[in-house]
Amino acid sequence: MLSNKPTRFFLSCALVLPFALGGLIAFGAASSNLQQQDISPSVRDQAGAARVSEPLDYRSSQIIVTDPEGIAYNADVNALVRYPLDGDGPFPVVLYLHGRHVTCSYLGTEFLSTGECDLELPSVLGQPLNVVKSVDSYKGYDYMARNLAAHGYVVVSINANDVNDKDLAGDAGVQARSELILHHLDILREINRTGFYSKLDEPYLLASLRGKIDMGKVGLMGHSRGGQGVTHSLSVNQARGPTLEVGEVTPAGSAFNQPHNISAVFALAPTNFDIITAPNATFAVLLPYCDGDVSNLQGAFMYDESRNLEETTPSRKFQLVTMGANHNFYNTTWSGDDYSNSDSWCDSAAETSGRDSPIDQRRHGEFLMSSFFRLFLGNETQFSPYWSGMASLPADACPVGSANAGQRCDERVHLTIQTPKEQRLEIDNTGTATSLTNNQLGGANSTSDTDRFEFCSTRNESGTVNSTGCPSLRTWATSGQLYLESDNSESRFKTQLNDLDVTPYDSLTFRVGVPVKAAENNPLTTAPNMRAMLTDTFGQSTVVDVASYSNALYLPPGDPLNTEGAKTLLNMIRLPLASFQGVDFEHLATLELIHVGPTQLQLTDFQFQALAGELQLSDSDTGTPVVVTPNEGSGNTVNADSASGGGGSTTLPGLTALALCLLAFKRKRGAKGEPHNV
Repeated sequence: MLSNKPTRFFLSCALVLPFALGGLIAFGAASSNLQQQDISPSVRDQAGAARVSEPLDYRSSQIIVTDPEGIAYNADVNALVRYPLDGDGPFPVVLYLHGRHVTCSYLGTEFLSTGECDLELPSVLGQPLNVVKSVDSYKGYDYMARNLAAHGYVVVSINANDVNDKDLAGDAGVQARSELILHHLDILREINRTGFYSKLDEPYLLASLRGKIDMGKVGLMGHSRGGQGVTHSLSVNQARGPTLEVGEVTPAGSAFNQPHNISAVFALAPTNFDIITAPNATFAVLLPYCDGDVSNLQGAFMYDESRNLEETTPSRKFQLVTMGANHNFYNTTWSGDDYSNSDSWCDSAAETSGRDSPIDQRRHGEFLMSSFFRLFLGNETQFSPYWSGMASLPADACPVGSANAGQRCDERVHLTIQTPKEQRLEIDNTGTATSLTNNQLGGANSTSDTDRFEFCSTRNESGTVNSTGCPSLRTWATSGQLYLESDNSESRFKTQLNDLDVTPYDSLTFRVGVPVKAAENNPLTTAPNMRAMLTDTFGQSTVVDVASYSNALYLPPGDPLNTEGAKTLLNMIRLPLASFQGVDFEHLATLELIHVGPTQLQLTDFQFQALAGELQLSDSDTGTPVVVTPNEGSGNTVNADSASGGGGSTTLPGLTALALCLLAFKRKRGAKGEPHNV
């Protein structure tokens, strides 16, 4: 919530300027507030860390996994487990699922298997010539699992190679992966209850975890097809079928295979063949800008389709764009560079490459995935400023092998946040062409001095994604958008707010992307220069410079004509309401986006959000939501010394402004009656 309004009103009076027609404008800080933003703590801090088990590799009886088209096959049940050796718990559970990688290697060649991998090939002398080895993708996340376990989590990374070998038919193994995930959770729940599971090769291998696992706090991370698998498991979990272990069937509805409390899901570079959603769970999707495998960044469709779900458990949704990342390097087993195209940004061999090294990619990957689970499963609220958009990445999540080594990396990772409906107020989600004239509040939308103002959509009538449905050569999103273009010295987009009260919220947010265009279609040569202005019903306005608060407004790097090069993604711009000092947040009249110089923009999701309000984190011990206190730091002050304004002058214009401000306040008090309480 914002502070005492009369006090705020009087303070803002010292920061206003006379406007041309009698209105009042205050200007936000001219210098970048990003450099004043708080920095998130590291996930690698070992303070209070526990001793950690060795990686324990367990195996159990195979299960029969199924497919919606009636396909069924056997799948191994095999996983790597890490857990804390100190403390009694209960410890939340994080489960990792790798994607569809090769499953066997022989003489340096990797391939998918039609049978077992670990085979010796005898020579004529009876000695093995070589060994066909398993490619153990499930061991490739242990760099994260070790540290996460040290901070109080049971971490399980499951082997899905049997699914990879057989997923060419049906739904490409999506259902099978979901069933495999849930069966591993069933086994953990049984171990927590009894200390053993009879079908494990070593039934008592995890006996020390009896009573120490918090099955009320389960999080899933899936990579590539595993990302689609963990997301799809949310719906499969609510409609559990029978468990088909080889030699035994456990009926649906038994105590063994009851639904699990999956409350946090992280989809890493996921496939999304059917455009699935993530209901009733805190959900994050990570999009590597230089993904050479899922190069159309299908996870963006998951985010767009999940952001306005009707949910029984209202949950936050996040989209992360990591600018220098490829598909593979988040997994240490996947050592090859999947990006094999020639592009000025994504080709690691190019002189202008923006790529991260494998180590640098894992540095930010570990922070993003581990802090996500430590906040939304473990209630470790020291990470809430980052996931509220109010703190930067820590230094050890930034590249070390670049010219910016050791410096902040605000431009490397773009975070977009959608709070539950109870914590946001939509101005316009631009879902239809009516947004050209009206917003969802019933107010008018309009532009001035623009050359083009159009509605565009990336969805075909059939429901599939059309990446060229908007002016960009490729837009990875499914949302409808407003397209604005101008070659004038200044242009504006204006939306009427109709005397709107936004005091429950702390941020104005909207999503924006710059189109990718061929040379003959007049592409921009520099990023658009945007300012945002809020005006209240008393005629008071405040303008802030968008670039001072966000790096989301950038020219897409890479080659426009390369289908895996430059691409448009819709990233969130967050403007703290505290930066708009000088307006009455109980009576907002308009929002204007002011564009200085040439502009081409794709826009959507205009809203006010309570990003630093109550985060509905699970707390099974108390049933009470954890309250995260807003922490704006020093980044939301008004720069009264700005060359473009600031007021405080004792000149006649300054005194006139102050007199008008006091008059407006008197009029406001007379209309509203008694003063507000703090």
